[in-house]
Amino acid sequence: MRLTNEEFAEQLGVSARSVALWRKGGDGAISLQIQRIFDTVLEDATNAQRDRFAQLAGLDKVAGSGDELRSRLDAAANLHSALAWLQSGRDDDAAASVLTAAARMNAAAGSRWRVAETARSAVAQRLHRYYADGFGDYRPMRIGLGDADIDLTILSATEWFSTPIDLQSDDAATRFAYDHAAAVAPRPDSGAWLRAAETRLAECLVQETRFVDGQLYRMTGWESQSGGVRTSFTTGSFAQYALTVDLLEAETLAAAQGGGEALPLRDLMMPTVESVLTPGSRNCMGGALALTAFARPAQGARPADFALLIQERGAKVLNASGRLAVIPKCFHEPTSEPSWEVSIGTSLARELEEELFGKAEVDTTLDTRRTIDPMHPDLLTGPMRYLTEAGPTAWSMECTGFGFNLLTGNYEFPCLVAVHDEGFWQRCGGGVESNWESERITLISSQDEGGLRALAHNPAWSDEGLFAFVLGLRRLHELHPERVALPHFEIGFTQ
Repeated sequence: MRLTNEEFAEQLGVSARSVALWRKGGDGAISLQIQRIFDTVLEDATNAQRDRFAQLAGLDKVAGSGDELRSRLDAAANLHSALAWLQSGRDDDAAASVLTAAARMNAAAGSRWRVAETARSAVAQRLHRYYADGFGDYRPMRIGLGDADIDLTILSATEWFSTPIDLQSDDAATRFAYDHAAAVAPRPDSGAWLRAAETRLAECLVQETRFVDGQLYRMTGWESQSGGVRTSFTTGSFAQYALTVDLLEAETLAAAQGGGEALPLRDLMMPTVESVLTPGSRNCMGGALALTAFARPAQGARPADFALLIQERGAKVLNASGRLAVIPKCFHEPTSEPSWEVSIGTSLARELEEELFGKAEVDTTLDTRRTIDPMHPDLLTGPMRYLTEAGPTAWSMECTGFGFNLLTGNYEFPCLVAVHDEGFWQRCGGGVESNWESERITLISSQDEGGLRALAHNPAWSDEGLFAFVLGLRRLHELHPERVALPHFEIGFTQ
């Protein structure tokens, strides 16, 4: 483009230092977020500039890869509904645009194509600056760990996490309603959005990401009530979520990595705190994630405790890839009867079976689901049947809070699943296993105060994961103080 480092940096909205580092070359991988910015620049370039780029990048030598990508896209049935939605209302070929973006990724990155890590604190600070003038009664969370304060991107209020909600009680059913009259979420109208959506599908194609366009619960509204919130939902498409507000995360990470200030997709879809708090104006999906704790008897030098499970998310998941999270972590979605499965406890119980008890997944991409009612009592796993037959005194599911994630626009319901019956671990502990979503599982004792403190400090947490971890650990200590060596932490808000 015949620009200086400074001129190119200004055009991209990044620092001149970043451009200087790219120009040096070397072994450093360019993040996918920065690649998205490059895609936009290339789309807007002149024909002469594109020709020079193709020659310098050696793209003419890999032109044959297009046929292989086309075959892969044709075979990727899980992406077809998303592609069809992206095509609607367009005169050009959406599939061709996706394939062009995918070919650039193959040519530019090869086998070293990967997502770069971004400091959570930098992301939180970037979003706090963006929304700084709009915070009122609802503010971002802050976790105080004594020697450090961790700012989160979770927007919440004290009354939203003051009183746990028993998800197996009759009261829980009144807090989650199905909205039969909900309006359709608006579709963005922007060239920048269209390019970002095409790039997202290209990434899924190249990475072979697990992408399932099933029904999800889309939040349409909320209201504060005594002891928490009452929320309403309708059903929406995962593909439409993935190609709209879910793009905000990548854009924000790019700005945090490159030092840029421009966030055009956020300006378009979620520009104010008021818009964050108005879920019906967007594809506001989200779900439940739970700290899961299994009571264990004393053994040797270890006193009676709870086994706590923490996961590192795998590379092929679409959300929080490579981050620490509690388990299960799931989208809120129906299986067969959307009107009656609207309580998040239903999603949580299903994912407990799929993510920890070895049950085949409802939303598998490997085959067509033929079971009409996958949660029928006859289909329960052995561990879940044990808990069901043991009754409510053996285990509990509680919602410990609520919030909106500023990074993604998602709604978040942190929860605690506590198995109080020691007999479960002795009988069924050997059958507790993780599924494909987890790269690895860490088991830590609730009596290991030092280990719990170090875990809370780990920078690899997703914000919603840390939110659920600290609230769940605090609640577990309230229920069983003799089994939990609670580290000191404070739960508050940014000023």
